[in-house]
Amino acid sequence: MTIPTFPVEIYSEILKHIPTTDDSGVKLLLAFLQSNSRLRAAALAPEVWEPHYHARYVHSVEERERQRRDAAGNNWRQLYIQRRTLDRKALQSLDEIRKDRRDRHNKVATITDFSFDIWDAIRQESRIPIPLCFRGSYGEQDESAVPPDALPRQFWANTILGVIARRQAVGIWGRTFSEQGDVPFEEALASLSSVYSVSVKEITVMLDDIFEHCKQELQKLAVCLDPNDSAYDLWELCIQIRSVLRDMGFRVANSHRFSRLFSQFPHSFLLPGHRDTIPMSLIYVFVSICTRLGINASPVNFPGSVLAHVASSDGNILFDMCSARRPLRTSNTADLQSFVRSQVGGATVTVLNEESTGPADSATMLSRAFNNIMSFIRFERMHDEDPASLERREKSFYLITLCRLLFIQNQFDGLLPSPPHTMPLDDRAVILDVLAPLLPEHIRSPLQDACEERLRDAAVKSTKVYSRKDVGKVDYFVGLCFRHTEFQYTGCIFGWDATCNASEEWIREMKVDRLKHGRDQPFYVAYADDAHSRYVAQENIIPVVPSEADLRRLYLSRSAFGRNFTGLADDGLAHPGRLSMSDEMRAVYPDDDDFGRKWVQENRNWECVQVRIRRNSSH
Repeated sequence: MTIPTFPVEIYSEILKHIPTTDDSGVKLLLAFLQSNSRLRAAALAPEVWEPHYHARYVHSVEERERQRRDAAGNNWRQLYIQRRTLDRKALQSLDEIRKDRRDRHNKVATITDFSFDIWDAIRQESRIPIPLCFRGSYGEQDESAVPPDALPRQFWANTILGVIARRQAVGIWGRTFSEQGDVPFEEALASLSSVYSVSVKEITVMLDDIFEHCKQELQKLAVCLDPNDSAYDLWELCIQIRSVLRDMGFRVANSHRFSRLFSQFPHSFLLPGHRDTIPMSLIYVFVSICTRLGINASPVNFPGSVLAHVASSDGNILFDMCSARRPLRTSNTADLQSFVRSQVGGATVTVLNEESTGPADSATMLSRAFNNIMSFIRFERMHDEDPASLERREKSFYLITLCRLLFIQNQFDGLLPSPPHTMPLDDRAVILDVLAPLLPEHIRSPLQDACEERLRDAAVKSTKVYSRKDVGKVDYFVGLCFRHTEFQYTGCIFGWDATCNASEEWIREMKVDRLKHGRDQPFYVAYADDAHSRYVAQENIIPVVPSEADLRRLYLSRSAFGRNFTGLADDGLAHPGRLSMSDEMRAVYPDDDDFGRKWVQENRNWECVQVRIRRNSSH
């Protein structure tokens, strides 16, 4: 049978419609380039590469992208090749940062110079499949799709994304709190998610998707969207937008969920299942949809709630997203007073003026967001038992300490930002390089001193090696899972000292000298499944074979877990007894891999090991 031959144009038209959801379409194009002359000519056509370019590359440094397109004449294949070349360079730099712990703060400059031109490649890296044991699929066997070192690759990819996002966010906050203050509300609030390694552009894409759905629903309802049409009714349109958004899940949260920390962060409350949220976040979505429909909408810093201000030639209105209330005309003082009384529980009504009923600037709304976040941090500290809540609080508090330096400059109280352990590269790449230059000298100087001190400490730690040849007997090893004898939490060792290396104050507070072996025994740094890092005496450790639930809790409770471990070690046992170390951990503890393998093989009967240790610890 002879396969018919078609003109090149036919092949090109077919290639325009191959899937762009993954790299399979690009692989097909590359296969065509290695085929006969007709197929090669079809695959060389610039237009067949355009959908793949747009599918893969959402982010860019706008000025550089304009220059590339001008130089390439919109040759999408050439542009694709240029961006993939940048991707490879960025991933190579990322690998160097992951594998070599020395001088990371200077190495990250290479990637931050690429900035958003390499965001999409790093985002893909952050989403690579991880070992099944951390996905809750411990019993499954096929891990062929899991690349080597998936967990540390994910950790460092998210670290770099966070650095790039926060560098942009600091610039946004600086402009927001400057005298010009011309940052749109949507962009200002989107920047808060940078502390969770989410870009402003990713928030914009989420809002665009919500808008498209909302627009389709409005059209199904035959709502007029054209302001030039005689049937256009702005008042009714706003009511219908609210109704559609409510059908999509955007409504005020109940009392417990209302105070979730994530209620203030767009990357969370825009997702299905998380859309019951606080008034400011509801107004954020409403204003964003209105803006896309050409409606002049803004947030209002109203007493007791956040409303939307909609400007109209027929009279401005205030709009509440938390109820089915009809819009309020700003000219109707009696209705406004009645509404504010309902918001503040009938208390004395705040005097309403243009500031409390007119459009609020982004600086005002960001300040209100910071107050919300601090309130939610306190709430979660008291009420949320989810281990992941601890890391959320750490990240959110760091966000506040970064931002507040830009808007309380005349009332500086000495509180300086200190990046949590999940953000190990922020000191130079974010604080020194971007934040410090925006600050006056009386804040910049102590901030620089604090950062430089942390960088010196990091440099010293980056060269330290813990060799078992240089210390006394250390019974356990990095990668061992255990149960604490007294507190019963499950932990995983990621460091050790031959004797207690804590401060005298900590030793007194934790009553270390009352232990049987006191301070002169090995102490282990460990992740606990309650999300805390622990410093544990050797006599308090009972080794355990980690269950699927143990592994998943440890992985989810601290994102830094993925920095230090790659999965379960293959020691030839039916039930793996330890975690395999990342390249970084192997460099710091060069003897622990062999030691751990021998220990596990010599102690195959874990129940006996645990009984023996329990007996020894009770003497």
